[in-house]
Amino acid sequence: MSMTESAAPRGLEGTSHGHEVSLSDFAYAQILDLLLSGNLRAGAVLQERRLAELLSISRTPVREALGRLESESLVTRRQGRMLVVTDLSVEVYVNLLDMRRVLEMECAARATGRLDPAQARAIEADIEELTRVAEITPAHHWAVDDLVHGAIADAAGNPMIAGAIRDLRRRTHIFNTSRIPHRLLVGASEHLDLLHAVMGSDPEHSRQLMGQHLNNVRDAIIDFILGRRRS
Repeated sequence: MSMTESAAPRGLEGTSHGHEVSLSDFAYAQILDLLLSGNLRAGAVLQERRLAELLSISRTPVREALGRLESESLVTRRQGRMLVVTDLSVEVYVNLLDMRRVLEMECAARATGRLDPAQARAIEADIEELTRVAEITPAHHWAVDDLVHGAIADAAGNPMIAGAIRDLRRRTHIFNTSRIPHRLLVGASEHLDLLHAVMGSDPEHSRQLMGQHLNNVRDAIIDFILGRRRS
């Protein structure tokens, strides 16, 4: 198992709760890079101690990072305890996004004309605020992204489909705008167009815009994965 030459942040470990959170984020980012680059292959066993030594940090932030990766289905448990790397092939992510596309396009069509106007205006304001912020954080962008996609899924009227969409979004959340930053403002613009369409009266237009939006997300993710594995 190898790793890029990013060094662990020195002098932070154990000094405060905030620093521990930073180390957890650091561990998450480093382990995720190992997964996406193919240095940790599908089926590889993940050991807290070994990863902690590799990253020059304690086992606690590594444990937290692995828990986060498990919640995102990027690592799985075998025999109840052993953590192993899930298959991270491009095909897997294309299939996940294809599922999202099928479900969310239908939801966009069904939600057209059914989205609460007050809720829609509030989300629109959040999107517009996002475009005015000098430095947008990935967390802020993801929160607004969740509002848009969640509201449309809920307005479609089928809680089971809405739940499935949220699960699929969680599993593709690793590709936030910290990894594909060029999608940040473009995505906000697409969200505005999509929200306006759903507030209108043409279900097919809403369906088309949702499909285009998720196609753009898919293409950015594929480019990112392939770029990581060529580097």
